[in-house]
Amino acid sequence: MQKENFIDKILNAGLKNTKYRLSIIELLSESKELLTAYNIREELLKKKIKINLSTVYRTVDKLVETKILNRINLENEKNAMYEYNREKHHHFLICENCNKIVPIYSCPIDKYELELEEKSGFQIKGHKIEFYGICEDCQKA
Repeated sequence: MQKENFIDKILNAGLKNTKYRLSIIELLSESKELLTAYNIREELLKKKIKINLSTVYRTVDKLVETKILNRINLENEKNAMYEYNREKHHHFLICENCNKIVPIYSCPIDKYELELEEKSGFQIKGHKIEFYGICEDCQKA
């Protein structure tokens, strides 16, 4: 995604465009992994962007609040993880050995969710699925 699109997202969310907001959004949009606040800070420092961990937390909180980022709390992780909100429903594969996390952008229970709503009269707002196992790299090792 273009830098201008990120600036538009920030402004459309009613936020002021800051270098930290823009840098965090760019970093997470390019990342193939979920990142903790600590990971975000470390990656930004590698790019010569000096930022305090408390600033990272404040910034990601505001970006989650405005739905630009997603906060993910996985069962086996004590720290929240963050990703750019690609506005696609997804689930995760989680390696129990190296903690690698891979998003899956398809949902095996969409039809079942509709059946549940019909049968129960319950209005379902969402669901989460996490698959645990051993990744291909760890199997080879």
